[in-house]
Amino acid sequence: MKRATAQPADSTETASTQLPLQTPSKVTLGQIELMQRVAQKLNIAAAGRELGMSGSLAARQIAALERSLGVRLFQRTTRSIRLTEAGELVLKWANQTLESFAELSDSMATMTQTPRGLVRLAANHYAADTYLPRVLSEFCAIYPEIKLSVITTDELVDLVSAGIDVAIHSGRVPDSSMVGFRVREVHRVLCASPEYLKQAGIPKTPEDLASHSCLVHSSNEPVTWFFLHGARTIGVTLRSRLEANNHNVLLEFARHGLGIARLGWNTVRRDIESGRLVQILPDYACVHPSGERPNVWILYPNRKLLYRTRVLVDFLTERLTALTGSADSSGDGGVSVGFVDSGDSGRRRHGDGDVDDITGDSSGNTPSGPTP
Repeated sequence: MKRATAQPADSTETASTQLPLQTPSKVTLGQIELMQRVAQKLNIAAAGRELGMSGSLAARQIAALERSLGVRLFQRTTRSIRLTEAGELVLKWANQTLESFAELSDSMATMTQTPRGLVRLAANHYAADTYLPRVLSEFCAIYPEIKLSVITTDELVDLVSAGIDVAIHSGRVPDSSMVGFRVREVHRVLCASPEYLKQAGIPKTPEDLASHSCLVHSSNEPVTWFFLHGARTIGVTLRSRLEANNHNVLLEFARHGLGIARLGWNTVRRDIESGRLVQILPDYACVHPSGERPNVWILYPNRKLLYRTRVLVDFLTERLTALTGSADSSGDGGVSVGFVDSGDSGRRRHGDGDVDDITGDSSGNTPSGPTP
């Protein structure tokens, strides 16, 4: 009579993840990158689309990678997909492999002075709608082997988790490990249409805003607005009528008489000069709870920059500085005043909630996201 052999507690998953082993030479960088994207998206078809392949081809490539490694990387059902224990181990190796290859490729590009590869840039909607296209058009003409992926959002972006290399950020100083150049202060104003003010009245003090319909950015102090008057910081709890996560949308709401909006001066300047909008409470500066104005930054993660990313950062620094004073290029998501310093003295590491820039400003606030 044969004695039964004890099985490990995880024998079911171990057995289900083992596949016939093929030669490791079959593993390609393309398959490794695809596996990384699938782990991020938890969707094979979506990961494949990001890499320019069909869902069926992506599925075949994942299956081929699993056969080459001899393990099941993902547990798949009709409704979900998740990494197996083996898949988590392979993902760690895949991340290290792709990072090492990127560094090697970057070193070769540095030697030949020919930057190439993908750079992911995050920018707010205002920047993308105005000055950024022509700046990037010039960049692409000069550096044809650099591919750009531009994400437009007014929401807060975590550069590391989102895989973003560079961001044009406007708002509070980020409370995370990033490096950046401070471009300028953002001058925000309150404004409303003449029709709204005729109907609701003109507020004389910030406290009057509590009885008005206010148009707020849903990711940027949606409950309370703060103002600086002399040395006094005033906070006002709002009666929010409409919220939006896009400042261009809030501008249209204000134009159509839906309430009072707080927007960047360069965003609303033409409307105010033409009389389409009316500035309200001009003697009160719109600030953060700390009493500081928001700033415009060029940010990137606090790590070694790849050559292609460094080229883009330097290019943005130069070109956005050259936009100084240009009426049609400025906006609270853009640049109308030159950088404080484009060298190391203007570069600041943001960590532990503390920021020391060359003007002596400091803030430990959470960023409001790239806003105009």
